[in-house]
Amino acid sequence: MKYLNCLILFCALLLTAPVATSANSAPQIGTVAETIEAGSYVYLRLEEQNIWIAATRFSVSNGDQVQYSSGMEMKDFYSKSLDRTFESVFFVQDASLANRDTVKMHTAAVMKSGVGTPSRPAPVKAPAVGDITPLAEGKTISAIFTDLTSLEGTEVKVNARVMKVSKSIMGRNWITLQDGSGTQPDNKLVVTSQQVPALGDVLIVTGIISTDVDIGSGYKYKVLLEEATFSPGFE
Repeated sequence: MKYLNCLILFCALLLTAPVATSANSAPQIGTVAETIEAGSYVYLRLEEQNIWIAATRFSVSNGDQVQYSSGMEMKDFYSKSLDRTFESVFFVQDASLANRDTVKMHTAAVMKSGVGTPSRPAPVKAPAVGDITPLAEGKTISAIFTDLTSLEGTEVKVNARVMKVSKSIMGRNWITLQDGSGTQPDNKLVVTSQQVPALGDVLIVTGIISTDVDIGSGYKYKVLLEEATFSPGFE
């Protein structure tokens, strides 16, 4: 029952949390370039913005214009039903076919204010091997993945760059780190924390190692660094 409640909460957050975009309250508009149906959801790639959105399934075809309200961006989202990972997808509310009057009003508002639809922040450059100095009494990301069994439940420190930040999911913030060590997919460490670090910062991150974590909805982690705290790091 506890697991089910967590899963329900997680799904609710996906549909209700706001995207960090403009304060414009007008509906967002996009032209559908690609459509994928999956269970009760439909995934739409919008041509102008070159983003994916996901919404409760409705009748829509390529070339249609759709309107939707804000939602939450999920990065590296794995859809179990599609067996596909989306680099970025916005889970949005109230998606529907756009009527002509709404399209006109949206176009006029964009031209007047310069405010558009959700866009991805500039990507953070991943560190190369040797870019970030390992801690003398800490671990590299590569070493964490290598020593998972012995590190389970222990506190570790890592000096790494903040690559992604997803706020307020299941009561925590989710942060992706890289330090230039390891090979894909074991070159990224996901951290959970009550703190919100800045994208691109190099920080010393301290947390507790958890392994084989399944939070539902297709999200499984070989390792999480939980209850993390941050302090200034160095390159």
